[in-house]
Amino acid sequence: MSVALMVMANVSAQRVAVLDFNAGTGVSQADVDGISAIFNTYFSPKGYTLVERTSIDRVIDEQDFQRSKMTQSQMVRVGELLNVAKVVIGDVNLVMGQYNIDVRVVNVESGTILAKDGATWSSGSSYRTMMSGLASRLANQIAITPTQSTISNSEYVDLGLPSGTLWKTKNEKGFYYTWEEAVDHFGDKLPSKQHFLELKAFCDWTWNGNGYLIIGSNGNSIELPATGMGQINEYVGEVGFYWTSTRPTDLEDAVAYAMCFTKDEISSLNGICSTDCQLSVRLIK
Repeated sequence: MSVALMVMANVSAQRVAVLDFNAGTGVSQADVDGISAIFNTYFSPKGYTLVERTSIDRVIDEQDFQRSKMTQSQMVRVGELLNVAKVVIGDVNLVMGQYNIDVRVVNVESGTILAKDGATWSSGSSYRTMMSGLASRLANQIAITPTQSTISNSEYVDLGLPSGTLWKTKNEKGFYYTWEEAVDHFGDKLPSKQHFLELKAFCDWTWNGNGYLIIGSNGNSIELPATGMGQINEYVGEVGFYWTSTRPTDLEDAVAYAMCFTKDEISSLNGICSTDCQLSVRLIK
């Protein structure tokens, strides 16, 4: 896929993925999938973009996980590959004629439970109102206000580059930024076009199924996941877009250089994107 000018809404949002709930005692996975779908309909936390079901299914299939028997660690791994800040997981059981559902919101970076809630209803009764209330309560627990800090604190790695530049081990978790937001927020920690060209020239890039494993001359490594662009969830796992701090000097348009890649092509940093596009950010120091 070649680099193209693409304009997105000027909004940064964390991404969250709602995974199909697990079927426990006395219930079939088909019944639980229906419950999951209704929950997903009403789950709309402020400050988040929900990942499309097709993107979630693709990652699960690529990892060869069994949807009905995934462990919490596997669910967190799915969240990492989707580049989301949080995953929503749950369990449904039917005991003595009572449906019991327990839902948890898990921080992908730390694996910790950030919020949890549940509901109970009798077999044969309508549960849509129950699920609506449960989804709304959990959404309110994790809602983001503009003053909340959501920048990750992962470590930086020495890749043996000639410039001595250190690269952060992870993206700013769950976020996409317009170019102006990235520059204003991160300043000189945002890599330039030359920083990415150095990373490409002096490191070994190997596609790992969801992005690139980048190995430096000293054996240290980082991963750049193919995180897609903003709200275009179908690109996740296929295309990576990362802002540089560099803008063309010969163009008056609101554009900037971006590192873009697919499984078959790694950008030479000649492509430009509209500064309104929402791209991933990987920091340096």
